[in-house]
Amino acid sequence: MTIPLIKNIDNPNSKYLVFTSAGDNANIHFWLKGHRKFDLWVSYYGNEENRYKDVSDFYIAKKGGKFPALHYVYQHWGEILNHYEAIFIMDDDLIINGSNISRLFEIREEYDLWILQPAFSPIGRISFSITRVKPFSFLRYTNFIEVGCALFRRDKLDEFMKIYDPTLVAFGIEWWYSDVLIPDIEDKAAIVDKISCINPGNWLKGGQREIDLLDDHSTRVKSFRKIKKKYNIQSVTHGPLAFDSVKAPLSFSEIIRAINIYSIRAVFGFARIIRNLFRYFTRQRH
Repeated sequence: MTIPLIKNIDNPNSKYLVFTSAGDNANIHFWLKGHRKFDLWVSYYGNEENRYKDVSDFYIAKKGGKFPALHYVYQHWGEILNHYEAIFIMDDDLIINGSNISRLFEIREEYDLWILQPAFSPIGRISFSITRVKPFSFLRYTNFIEVGCALFRRDKLDEFMKIYDPTLVAFGIEWWYSDVLIPDIEDKAAIVDKISCINPGNWLKGGQREIDLLDDHSTRVKSFRKIKKKYNIQSVTHGPLAFDSVKAPLSFSEIIRAINIYSIRAVFGFARIIRNLFRYFTRQRH
């Protein structure tokens, strides 16, 4: 039985779309602040009726992660997605405002990128060091865009969705679309340093990652190993690489931004050292 499209605005308001699979603790309210130039599609996996219906342009209730949910949308409402030039697939907990999301879509267009992401603030979780925001940089061309905040030119997302297997929920998806899209495009994928977002760490979320409610980490790793072997995914062997960069114009505001970045790094770096020491001595006592 097809899951119903509970909310459908019929005619898209924009050429840009943000897609997310959201739980009960999503940070969607941040995305709606500021100057917004995108439509929002929410796939809700919680248990509250119509949890984000009022703030969405398109809304379905479907258990599961964002890429399996998006694959389902492709299968059933692909004609709606065809209206959009670019689609930003976001983790529901990312902290970034609507103005910056809108600017990311514009940057993709200005630099003719196939895929991009905002850099990550040191306030939050950073899984890959290449994604950490860099001062005095506007953007860096890379071979890697993290799965939690990948903004695709839609035709390139179409290419990946044709081969994507929705049994792969989250872990490793970035290596798969990197394998499909990025090997020959050293100037078509970029991490945008000018715009950063916070990827909340477990300590900001009460120690609970909502994705772990969908599948535990070991299950996600096992799924990727199967997919990697089946589709001969090679990009993971190369690792994340930066090729070239576009420098941010030197200005007073850019210097202030750099000072803020370095200050936050120092504060949170020190906090992590204290936390690790605390854990070490706690284990020693036991």
